[in-house]
Amino acid sequence: MERAIIRKSEPPSRSSRFLVGRDAQGCWVVRDRKGLVGGLFADRDAAVHFAMVESDRVPGAVSCAPDDAIVSLGPVFDRPSRSRRASRH
Repeated sequence: MERAIIRKSEPPSRSSRFLVGRDAQGCWVVRDRKGLVGGLFADRDAAVHFAMVESDRVPGAVSCAPDDAIVSLGPVFDRPSRSRRASRH
């Protein structure tokens, strides 16, 4: 497996494009700074791999959230609530 160098910073550096961490359910999450790109992953290695590829392996572009932090994908990835879904029909 290839080695990835990622920063562990608190809070994530402004120069970091992606943040890797766990959500409230314990799933591995990658989220970009703008909340437009990201996903849920089976393990940390897969999450880091995705972030590194998406950032073209630019040094410092990927940071890890502190172990006790909760990372969410953000509003772009939230599923619509039932009331919002119902109002669309």
